[in-house]
Amino acid sequence: MTMKSVELTTNNRYLHCVRFEPESSPKATVVIAAALGVKQRFYQPIARWLSEQGYRVITFDYYGIGQSVDKPLKQIKSNITEWAELDITAVIDYAQSCLRGEPLIWLAHSLGGQIVAMAHNANKIDKMITIASGTGYWLKASKQVRWTSWLLWYFAAPISTPIAGYFPGKRLNMVGDMPAAAMKQWSRWCRSKDYLFDNISTEQKDRYKVFSAPISAFHITDDELLQRSNIENLLAHYPNAPKVLQDLNPEMTKSKGIGHFNFFRSQFKESLWRESLLGALQVN
Repeated sequence: MTMKSVELTTNNRYLHCVRFEPESSPKATVVIAAALGVKQRFYQPIARWLSEQGYRVITFDYYGIGQSVDKPLKQIKSNITEWAELDITAVIDYAQSCLRGEPLIWLAHSLGGQIVAMAHNANKIDKMITIASGTGYWLKASKQVRWTSWLLWYFAAPISTPIAGYFPGKRLNMVGDMPAAAMKQWSRWCRSKDYLFDNISTEQKDRYKVFSAPISAFHITDDELLQRSNIENLLAHYPNAPKVLQDLNPEMTKSKGIGHFNFFRSQFKESLWRESLLGALQVN
């Protein structure tokens, strides 16, 4: 397995990617799309492991997150729909340039499965796998985070973001640092009953209708953020994609819990990764 840093500059945006190459011809190229505020380095353990299993893997940071920062964060005006329409489009183009006939798989964590259909070239994806990816209306979230969500949307975000010039999530121990425009947009989505679908254009909604790649979706039964109904609601917005929804629960592992983020930790290498993910990676 070899690892290479890749810098993409497009639409006056800087994107940092990392490509993991297997030792033999890849079975497929897998792009790992991060959750909101999560840096690509969080996904490097699973990227390395997948490469060892024979897959080419590409990770990336959205503009204004992690290593995709080319100026002070308060000067980066990017929002989430631009992450979809500009960043994801650029990453898919790059992944396409790497292909040698193998399929392209989108492995999405949370936000990565919510917004991908807005990319202008999402039709190039042969299969999507989503982990804990669903709509995020705060009153429909898991009960244990509704109070935290209220604090975030009605207190922490509107006060701290104008002061800092960006959302200082790291200091607040909430989500992570991100551009102010992205936080403002996400706040509006999370306060809307149908999440992002109450806030995007008809043209953008139509892109979800034409997305037809098969989707293997995984719901984490002890997810502290999303309920199963959140995942089902997101999948309903992909009406023309064949869909399979499966539950992953802690009883399938030697761990006491999985939660919204821990699927990607190496402690689940021999359980969730090998037993569930490898099967989902098969493209018919």
